[in-house]
Amino acid sequence: MKNLKNGYSLTEILVSVGLLGILTSISMPTYFEEVNKSRQKETQSVVSTIPTIISAYIDATGELPTKWDEISSIATVMTNDGPATGELTSPIILPNGNFELSVAGPTDSIYTLTATPRVVSDAANPEEIDEDRFAIQSCFNVSNGASDLKRGMGIENKEVLNCG
Repeated sequence: MKNLKNGYSLTEILVSVGLLGILTSISMPTYFEEVNKSRQKETQSVVSTIPTIISAYIDATGELPTKWDEISSIATVMTNDGPATGELTSPIILPNGNFELSVAGPTDSIYTLTATPRVVSDAANPEEIDEDRFAIQSCFNVSNGASDLKRGMGIENKEVLNCG
């Protein structure tokens, strides 16, 4: 009589699952780090276009914008719910819902833009986002055109931005 062995033994399955678990535990933090960096760079590109839009609006009208609707006459800033509307100082949620953008100013001719990651705490998106690590802050001086952008240092960026 021939003894045929079909399938895998319990030991082989346990070793395979253990190795898979170890590989996953090593790779998942790196994966989430890269996803967050990608989101940050996408947001950085949006934030870096807003000073140009504000400058173009000032050149076209000779006035400082106070509403998102006003700068939409030059170029539309998109949000998670469509074009940005309302007061320029009211925060908006950028596309994909990953960052909230706030605009302050102009104070001494300087606008300050701050994009902070939105922490989503549901089962579909369990990763923790370090707000200080992925925040973006930018400034734009409407009188001389100077601008600066810092990312990854959170609210502390305000001290090191140079828009003199």
